[in-house]
Amino acid sequence: MDYTGKNLVFLVGCPRSGTTWLQKLLASHPKIRSGEESHFFSLYVGPQLRAWKSQKTHHFKGGNGHAAGPPAYFHEEEFRALLKNYLLGLLKPIIDRLEPGEIFLEKTPSHALFIPEIKELLPESRFVHLVRDPRDVVVSLIAAGQTWGTTWAPTRASVAAAMWVQHVQAVQCSAMNLLGNEFFELSYERLWNFPLEALQDLARFFSVPWNSDDINLAIEANRADVMESGGTPIPVYGEVAARSGTVAKLPRGFVRKAKPNGWKSELSMRQKFKVWRVTRKTMAKAGYEWSPTDWL
Repeated sequence: MDYTGKNLVFLVGCPRSGTTWLQKLLASHPKIRSGEESHFFSLYVGPQLRAWKSQKTHHFKGGNGHAAGPPAYFHEEEFRALLKNYLLGLLKPIIDRLEPGEIFLEKTPSHALFIPEIKELLPESRFVHLVRDPRDVVVSLIAAGQTWGTTWAPTRASVAAAMWVQHVQAVQCSAMNLLGNEFFELSYERLWNFPLEALQDLARFFSVPWNSDDINLAIEANRADVMESGGTPIPVYGEVAARSGTVAKLPRGFVRKAKPNGWKSELSMRQKFKVWRVTRKTMAKAGYEWSPTDWL
């Protein structure tokens, strides 16, 4: 119960922002382990903790007096202990495999929406946010929604743009309560244009030595044109391993053009306007802008 997440780093961002590529790059370091997306907070622990707070708040703000849900049976510290115990059970396959000095990089993009809950239960955990130009994210989301990602990815530009805003705003809000040694933000465009320097900065954030030669080997091994069928292997355990093998497999078409600014030739004028209308304010805060030539 005293586990605080000191050797856990959560890699977050809007889906299709390049988090899988960054995960593979970082997982090539001998002291950084990783695995498939866990969704431990986005689907399991996070919603339960939010539901507790919602029910408790509703009751004590003068609801109808009907104390529905766990607050009618548990004190808050008791319920949090139950959730923490549940979480530790979920984290057991991660924590138990770590050697002294190793770090686990947990990559579930939508954990971006649950940073406060993660910090509440794992106060020493850290976060890396990979942010990408929303116009490229929209193109990638639409392509996924039309092929391998039909169960979750949107196919309309406005919906995809809203997904980007939701994730980026959540991180921007949460980051205000995080210290410099707890949070690192990196743009996809910087990672693409200056991968060596970006990974050197991340190694300092992780407090692990990583020389330039080994970083360059990781960059070469995880090029966009080879990553879908190769690159740093990401291990899989449990039921999925029993059915599909012990290494994560990316679906066909997962890696597209990868190069920034592909949106300029792939978004129609109508789609550009929809993205602009939804994202322009959040884009500006994230360091992206529209220029007059972007509309041509």
